[in-house]
Formats: sequence, structure tokens, C-alpha cells
Amino acid sequence: MKAYANQEWIKLQQALEEIATTAKNRMHQAERSYYCAQETLQRIKEYIVGYDFSGEDEEVYFFKEIKPLFLNELIFHMKVFYVEADKPIGNADKVTAYYNQVMEHTAAYFERNHSFYIYYHMERTDLDRTYFTRTSEKLELLPEYSLDNDPKFSNAYSYRLAKMQAYERLNNYLQNCIYHLEHPGAFTADPQKNKPRNLWTDTKAALIELAYAIHSRGAVNHGQGDVKQFITDLEAFFNVQVGNFYRTFQGMRIRKKSRTPFLDTLKESLENRMDDSDLNYSN
Repeated sequence: MKAYANQEWIKLQQALEEIATTAKNRMHQAERSYYCAQETLQRIKEYIVGYDFSGEDEEVYFFKEIKPLFLNELIFHMKVFYVEADKPIGNADKVTAYYNQVMEHTAAYFERNHSFYIYYHMERTDLDRTYFTRTSEKLELLPEYSLDNDPKFSNAYSYRLAKMQAYERLNNYLQNCIYHLEHPGAFTADPQKNKPRNLWTDTKAALIELAYAIHSRGAVNHGQGDVKQFITDLEAFFNVQVGNFYRTFQGMRIRKKSRTPFLDTLKESLENRMDDSDLNYSN
């Protein structure tokens, strides 16, 4: 299942990159990207409907990690399309006020789902089987979409998570647009034109561990600069959002065993690769 999802993700990202370079304008790009994501989700749906999860852990992984990854692409591009379609004609102040109004709407959504938003950003897992299995209707959460009504493919909290992720991306997009309205000589206001080709596929904690290690070593800019900005740059490069990195770092400090498990395995993985290369060379 993971291998299939990874193949579909790569194909989707390649298609979105092609759309970004050929679309006539931002609204046209958003529309084409929406339908591209929709087609991908349809293929994934057909696969999952005929697939038997090995257990609840794999089911949780799909509805928490895999489906939101694709679904937030669909939601994000849909929202961008409507933002651009409804954008007022006027001076920069008028358009800026409009963008701020849209961000107030997304903030209201986060507020309405405050508990689940905190659960997501704290990277908690204790309620995963309650939230991210197809029996989660026992939480009496009313469905808020009709994109997929098949009970074998549907999970309301999976959609809610994807919507939160899409809204976070939308806020970044709007903030970028506002910045370029205020700085008309700056580079492109379209983050999709510079969309990263790399996707971080390890844990968020692993990326935070790596970031702190590089920063502590002084390997970038001689260790000068804010670690927050460095992590933000890594998030953009690897197309991931790590959440509250400071809280994660504090948790790393009190780990009972190794405080740097990712760095430990990173060194081991590199040494194993070198050993394999030595063995192949000698043969």
C-alpha cells in the first residue's frame, strides 16, 4: 500500500509541476491542479476499496498520513481557485483587506476545531484509533463533504486533518501575496512556481533532530542565524511542516535511551552503504 501511494504521489507532483509551468494564470493553474488531484484520489479510492488493511495500524496510517497528503492538495487548489476568482478589482489596500478576510475565515475554522488542531500539532497518537479508523463515526462528527461517500474510503477526521493542512498552506499563500503587494519589486508571489521537488518521508522529529544538529555544528552560515528560520527553510525544501519544533527539542533532551536516535541510525545507514559498496567492488 505504501509503495502504491508513493508512486501516485510522485506522479501527482510531476503533473502539478507541469501544470505550474504551462498554466495561463494562477486561477487556471488552480483549476487544472484541482482536477489532477481529484483524478489521483479516484485512483487511490479504487485501490483502497479493493484492499484489505493488515490491521488497525495500517488503517490509521492510511487515513492519518496518506489520504490527507493527497486530499489537502485537492482542497488547497480548490480554495486558491475561489480566492482568485472572488478577488476584488482595486488597489493594493483593497486586495490586502480581502486576503486578510480570507485568513480570518481559516482562523475561525481552526478555532472551531481547536482540540483536534492541538492534537494534530502536538503529534499525539493516543487517540489515533478513535480518530483515524472507519469506525470513528462513533464520535458523532457530522460529515462536511461529499467527495467520497464510500464507507470503505471515508473518514471524517482524515478529511478534517487534510483541510487543516490545506488551510495552513492557503495562509502561507495569502501571506506571500500580501508581501508582494507591499513589495511590488520582489520575486514571484506564487509559491507554486518554486514548489520543492523533495518530500521528507521520515518522521518530523527526525528532521528537527537533524536541523538542530546542523545548526549546533555551525555547518550552515557558521552557525549564525535563528534556528527557527533554518527549520523554516528545511520545511520549504522538504515540503513538510514540523509543527512545534521547540517542544519536540525539549522532549529530545529527556529521552531515556539515546537522545539522537535519528543521527545514530543515519551514521549506521551510511556505514552500511559503504560496506555494501566495498563488497560489490571487491567482487
